[in-house]
Amino acid sequence: MQKQIIYCSCKGDIINKELASQVTQILKKSNVPVYELSDLCGLCALNKEIVQELITKDKETLLIACYSRGVNSLLKFAGLDIEDKNIFYLNIRNNSIDTVLGSLNSFTEFKGKERQFEKIEADKDWPSWYPVLDYERCTACGQCSDFCLFGTYEKEDGQVKVVNPQSCKNNCPACARICPDAAIIFPKYTQEGAISGNESIDEALELQRQRKDVEQILGNDIYKALEGRKAKRQRIIKTEAIDKAIEEREKALKEQKKK
Repeated sequence: MQKQIIYCSCKGDIINKELASQVTQILKKSNVPVYELSDLCGLCALNKEIVQELITKDKETLLIACYSRGVNSLLKFAGLDIEDKNIFYLNIRNNSIDTVLGSLNSFTEFKGKERQFEKIEADKDWPSWYPVLDYERCTACGQCSDFCLFGTYEKEDGQVKVVNPQSCKNNCPACARICPDAAIIFPKYTQEGAISGNESIDEALELQRQRKDVEQILGNDIYKALEGRKAKRQRIIKTEAIDKAIEEREKALKEQKKK
């Protein structure tokens, strides 16, 4: 089976830049094809077809990125059925260069000259900060959808989905902080714990954190607070629709005047 290495050099602040640079230089001498992605998150959101073409069941793939739980959720969001893929994960979020080298050497050989190395760029203008869902933990309670003011989520057919990742506000993980099941992952979240996609979850600690965050963000009456946010979201949607209609009307009038 053909081997390949896919490496996310990440636009976020979760990977040490010096380590990322060292890994890039090493991978250029790989004995198997290497694809360096500027941002796996961005590609999974806006260029899903690229990810789908790269990771196929007829290739053995070493995927170098962050936590496997977060990466798994990203790939599923990109429409990949990862169960039939031959994917091996290498987390460089908090590993040393020696650990990374050991894993790389067990996957392939490295020669003295540069070989097949291709860079794939994601959208440079979007920080690709958005949530993905761990459906093994999600109970579809819809609390995230009710809480979010910006239409990032929708609940349909008994499942919560991220439908508008670009609407998410950069560096805001509030929906994940109040999720009762620790099912929301922000892969670019710089702190540790379930929100970062870490697969080692201290359930008692997460429950304690979640209770504290809910009280801080929503107060004592959670349901009243969520209802208030739902109403506010509807007002935002209506305002945006009106603004868009006015913009389209002005554009139509200008076009009419040109004629």
